[in-house]
Amino acid sequence: MKTSFSILAGFFCIGNLTILVDTLLLKNQILNHPHIISTYLVFFSFVLIFFGLHFPTFFRNFPKLLIVSSFVFGMGIMLLVVDLGLLNDVYPEASLILLKYYYNTYYVLTFLIFSYLIIAKLRFNFPAIQTFMEYIYYAAFFSCFSFLIICYFASIIPISTLYFLHFFLFMDLLFLSCFVVFLFHYSFTKDYLTHPFSFLFERSKQIFEDKIPANRSNSRIVKEKLWNLYEKQNWRNTMDSFWFQILVDETLDNALEHGGKREEDIITVHVFESPKYIDVYVIDSGKGFNPRSIPSPIESDRKLITGGRGIHILKKLFLVRWNFLGNEVNIRVDKTKSSDWKTNL
Repeated sequence: MKTSFSILAGFFCIGNLTILVDTLLLKNQILNHPHIISTYLVFFSFVLIFFGLHFPTFFRNFPKLLIVSSFVFGMGIMLLVVDLGLLNDVYPEASLILLKYYYNTYYVLTFLIFSYLIIAKLRFNFPAIQTFMEYIYYAAFFSCFSFLIICYFASIIPISTLYFLHFFLFMDLLFLSCFVVFLFHYSFTKDYLTHPFSFLFERSKQIFEDKIPANRSNSRIVKEKLWNLYEKQNWRNTMDSFWFQILVDETLDNALEHGGKREEDIITVHVFESPKYIDVYVIDSGKGFNPRSIPSPIESDRKLITGGRGIHILKKLFLVRWNFLGNEVNIRVDKTKSSDWKTNL
């Protein structure tokens, strides 16, 4: 999902930069050529469908989604091949018909299939993102309303009247509104994994990475590698081996328990270190959960239940955060607070 989201954001940036450069420097040489914009929009539709397939996760047991997405990919490629074969100068009338009717039909079909992908996935109800998706719907309605206002009062943004740029404008509004919702719903809270601006100045370096099939034997191998890293980096002066044992066992065992149900499931471990912090990331292939819903083991009705105590201890010692889906955990060790751990228990 991270890859698909990065590609999607990249296409937004390319489109917006193209519009700015063409408007300010090239005097609309690109924007006045509808075939260039149409080609970009076809590739953008590919990225949009690819994102829909992987958000919030890829459904291996729902092949119908892959079939309809492949239909969009095939139709878009055929449309580009036919348009290239016609050539605007050789068959101007046929090229104009293709541009005016077939491309627009393809865009509508892509939007409908993208909506189908999202709706079909929401039927399975991801509790970790259910509230977030409700806010996204509100953001989408807000984007539609703002877009209609801008189109009705075209004098506000004159460039919005140019050919095909209504699509760019609407997608920009939708992307920005959804991103703001994401920031407020996940970023401004201690429970979820975010990278604050200070992260850019921490000079953090990756010192360990490993991807393993989710089973007990491979989990033991990774634990041994992490212990070797513990000795190699001389972390004994930073944290006692007892706390490091809890950190390693809890993160890997939880990933194995919740994200190791299928033979093809993978567990990924990353370790970063900066002068002040040690960051351990463990990613599994599970559907995730809502970290806010973890009950406290010190409550009276859970004192006899052993589950959840390890995470509770980790929260007392370190900064524990999850991604918004709940299948990636980050344990941040502050090297400057090691002497205070015992007093925090």
